[in-house]
Order: sequence, then structure tokens, then C-alpha cells
Amino acid sequence: MSARSPSSGARIPGLLLLTCLVAASTPSLADEILSTARLASLKGLDVQELLEVPVTSASRRPQRYADAAAALFVISREDIRRSGATSFPELLRMVPGVQVAQVDANKWAISARGFNSRYSSKLLVRMDGRTLYSPLYSGVYWDVQDALLDDIERIEVIRGPGATLWGANAVNGIINIISRSAHQTQGGLLALDVGKEEGLAGAIRHGGAMGEDGAVRLYAKGFERDASRTVTGEDAADDWRDGRVGFRSDLDLSESDSLTFQGDYYNANAGATITRGRVASETESDTSGGNLLARWTRQLGFDAGMEFKGYFDQTRRSSWTLDEIRDTLDLDFQQHFTLAERHLLVWGTGYRLTRDLLGTEAGAATTFDPERREDTTLSAFVQDDIALLDEALHLIVGTKLERNDYTGWELQPNLRLLWSTTPNTNLWAAVSRALRTSSRFESDVVIKAGRVLVSGNTELNSERLTAYELGLRTRPRANLSLDLSAFVNDYDHLVSYTQIGDSLNFTFDNEVFGTSHGLELASNWDVTRAWRLKLAYSWIHMDLQADAASSSIASPSIGDSAPRHQVSLRSWFNPRPDLELDANIYYVDALEYYDTGAYLRLDLRLGWRLSADLELSLVGKNLLDESHPEFSKFSGNSEPEGLVYTQVERSLMLQAKWEF
Repeated sequence: MSARSPSSGARIPGLLLLTCLVAASTPSLADEILSTARLASLKGLDVQELLEVPVTSASRRPQRYADAAAALFVISREDIRRSGATSFPELLRMVPGVQVAQVDANKWAISARGFNSRYSSKLLVRMDGRTLYSPLYSGVYWDVQDALLDDIERIEVIRGPGATLWGANAVNGIINIISRSAHQTQGGLLALDVGKEEGLAGAIRHGGAMGEDGAVRLYAKGFERDASRTVTGEDAADDWRDGRVGFRSDLDLSESDSLTFQGDYYNANAGATITRGRVASETESDTSGGNLLARWTRQLGFDAGMEFKGYFDQTRRSSWTLDEIRDTLDLDFQQHFTLAERHLLVWGTGYRLTRDLLGTEAGAATTFDPERREDTTLSAFVQDDIALLDEALHLIVGTKLERNDYTGWELQPNLRLLWSTTPNTNLWAAVSRALRTSSRFESDVVIKAGRVLVSGNTELNSERLTAYELGLRTRPRANLSLDLSAFVNDYDHLVSYTQIGDSLNFTFDNEVFGTSHGLELASNWDVTRAWRLKLAYSWIHMDLQADAASSSIASPSIGDSAPRHQVSLRSWFNPRPDLELDANIYYVDALEYYDTGAYLRLDLRLGWRLSADLELSLVGKNLLDESHPEFSKFSGNSEPEGLVYTQVERSLMLQAKWEF
């Protein structure tokens, strides 16, 4: 356990100096910055045009949003801009079926279709082709997932399994974050946020031409955010600092071939309050890392193309419980093409190598055996989209074959149907199988706390899901769209704890199983040319239980940790061309197992475009109460140990953006 350093904010001046160097070294602007083949901004698109936007997450190839045979939700550039959000978790609140709960000022619990916790493990997150989940616990460290939000093209969110295309851990959902091409970010951008809880944040980005057919952008950003409050109203010492720089270059080699290079580096420090033996103390974690990615793409029309991608990623994390260094090398190839007119084939192969070093202080309760480990994953997939009935009906069948060092060879098939009943209505259905492989923690951890011993289990099986889904995507009127999905999930071999005999020794097992079912709705309604409403609703019910013959002691109700009902209503109103008034209302039901009450949240944004290049926004968050918790520890009479969970407070923030 380390004491908090008084100089933990010293990285910010260095970041500002680097920002100045980035701006000074940018090449001159190109005269032509957009081509007609590139995606346009979603700003100003009506309901019909939104359904035509190309997406890639549902089939690993470009297709219309309306034709995706999956429960898909797209967070557009305009959604991002008008939300007033400053992080990815805040943006994900608008997605039906996704549960977002803030644990403290720099930590979140995020999942899709249930099983939410600080260490959620059934959601795959990707950014520009990089996999962001940690093999340490099969989850995502959200405190280090950041980017310049103005450079994000869209975020595609699939609720439900996508393992056939994306592999293990794409069990309950996939989040695919896609940034804009360097061709689309020419010129400069300066952004500044000042707020009561958000503290101070700044960013600079500049893009220019690189020869006749290339473009490059450089960016730097940083922030320092205030600490939140505990349930008793005390300072939680969870203040947060982050600084990062990055680049992206795009080169058009020919009319069909393009080459992309991009990379990022970050350095962050996050505080926390923890309790040990009912004594509270302050601590902190330091994180840093970087990545380099190269991607070659050949696009031969809408229905033919190929891509080869490779990246290297390193992360370092030092906290009060563990020091982790992890290197990841990932190579991936995929191709899609039309075969015999009726078949649209997508296939690909992949290789991933991850190497880690996990260290703890001498005498620490938690250790790993072995401390160093190297794991490889080999994979191949194929999916065939078969057009039937004059292309009114599509049968989609595919499978993923994957080998990992924990559970060996795994097969993850899926079968989907898409029926275009009318030009404005699509029905879809799916049966899918997805797996969540064992994590490094579950396999190799050793925890000694007094007489209690918890050991990892190298013989664990993968958690299994068989999902049954139905969906309807329709536009009953020119200004109204509806997207409805229903699902039944059948889980088996879920990981839990088991006691070994009558001793105080415990290990992991696969003795929990059960089902969940639910409904999700998303809609867009252009009430007038100046007013748009966006409604999202989700309902879920889970029923988990342990095998009657097992000695599992983990309560199966831990899976029932998602709110039964969630509602969001977003309103965009333009009283005049240079003014925007946006309101976001969220209702989140209670988390009974975690003893967290329901809450109603209101966020407001007033945007004023002073000129074509300058925009000011006043953003208020959590305006209905002074503070409330979104996630708590287990209920019970004993004082919880470990991290102190905090409250989300009311805040007011001023945002300024200048494009030049």
C-alpha cells in the first residue's frame, strides 16, 4: 500500500508542453479533405438516412444498419457531441440493454444483459481493431480507455453474443469504437472543459496532408478530476489525472487500397479510499501504456474486400493490490466476397500472444503462481450470408474455431435469419453459442487471509451461453423508427467458489447455471424539423442456481445484479440554428442484491455556436439530487472491506471547442 503523492498532478505541465510541440510540428492543410466514398457526419440526417448508415460489427463487413441481424445500437458523432459526455462509460448509458454504474470517480461497472459488477467479464470491447479486455480477469479497465471524443466516428454496440465473428468473451455483447479517418480531421481543434466535478480538461488536435493521397493527425489531451464523496459525505480521495498523446495517418495507395498507421501513449494516476480491518486509508494506482497499429485494407465495392491488421500493446498498472505488466501482439486477416451470386462469404484467421508479469509485495495476501505467463490464441472463422426469395430472406450461418491455453479447442457457431417483409420492415432471429474462457486470476491466483486459503483452478471449463433472439426493425412513418429485440439466454458452467471438504480452503468451480430473458427497445422520432426524441427501454429477469450436488458457496444471485428496468429519454431541440437545448433523462431500477436504490437522473446541455468554428456548451449532470450511489457493496451487517464505493454528485460544466 502506497501513500498518496503530493506531486501526482505534476504530469499536467509536461502534457501542455508536449501539446505545444504537437501543434508546432503539424504539416500544412490539404485543399481537399473529404471524398464522396467516405462516411458523412450524422449531423442533420433524418430517420430514414440513419437506417442507411454503414456498420461493420454485426457481420465484419460493411452493411446497412437496417439489415443487421442482431440487436445493434449505434452511438453517432452527433450523439457524442450533444451528450456533453467526457468519457466512454457516460456515452454507454444511452444504450438499451447495457448496464452502467459508476463505482467511484474513476471506476465503473459496465455489462450487457446482466452480470454487472466492477469486474464484469462477458463483454468484449474493441477500439479500431484493438481488443481492450484484460486477460487478467476477462474484463475492461475503463479508467484507461479514453480518446479524443471529437475524433470518434461512431460506437457500435451489439447486445447478445458475437463469438462466431469476434471470438471468446463476446458473450453478452460487443462494443466496437471506431475513430475517424485522418482525411476527415484536417485542420485544428482546441477543446477545454471546466467543471465542478470534472475539474479541468484540455485537448488539441491538428491534421494535415501527407503528400497527394495521405493525411495525418496528431493529438494530445489531459484532465484532472475532483474526488467524489462517500455515502457518509466524506472525501473519498478518488481524484483522477490522465494525459495521453497519439497519432493516426491514412494513405490511399490506389482507388481500392488504403494503409493506416496509428498509435497512442497514456500516463494516469487514480486515487481511492480503501478499508482494512474497518480502518479507512488513502491509496492510489499508477497506469501507463501505449500501442501501435497497422492496417491494410482493400475494398472492391460494397460486397468484396480484405483486411490485414496487426498491433502491439503494452500496459503497466501498479495498485495497492498488484503490479501488472502486460504485452500483447495481435495479428488478424479477414476477407469477404460474393460466391455464386447468392452467397456472401466472410472468413478470417487470427493469432494473439499475451505475456504478463504479476508482482505483489512480500507478505501480500494475493499472489500468482506462476508470476510470469505467456499465452497464445489461434482462431479461424467463416460465415455465409445466403440470399433467398429474391433476397427478401437471408440465411446466415457460421462458426468460430478457437484454441486457447486454458481450455484448448472451442467451437462457437451461430445461425441467423433476416426477413425483409416490406421495404421499411425487417424481422430477424438468431440462435448462437458463445464462451467465456478462464482468466489468469481464476486459473493461477493464491489468496491467503489468516486461516483462509483460496486457490485458482487450472481445470476450469469455459462458461457457456446458448442464446435465442428475435428482433424487429421498422420505420412505420417517415419520421419514426422502432428497433425491438427479445432474448432468452441459457447459461451453463458459470464460475463460482466451492469449499474443499470441511477445511477453510476454497477454489473455483463451474457449478452455477440458469437462464435470463428480456426485452429491449430503441426508437427515433423527428417530432419537427427542429426537435428529435430518442427513447430506449430495457427489461431483464435472471434465474440462476447452483448444481444441487455441488458444494458451491457463491450465491447465484450475484448474477442478478442488473436493474430490472431501465429507461432513457433524450430530447434534441434547436430553438434557432445557432442554439441547441438537449435533455437526457435516465431511470435505473434498484439493484436488490447490492442494496442500491433506484434513481432518476437528469442531464441538460445548452449549446451555442458563436460562429462556424466556435462552440460553447453549458452542461449540467445529475440535476435532480445532490448525490446518489449507483453501485454498492453486498448487503449485510458487516462493514465491507476493500475499495470504498462512492456517490455520483450533481455537477456543472462549461465546454468550449474551437476549430481552426
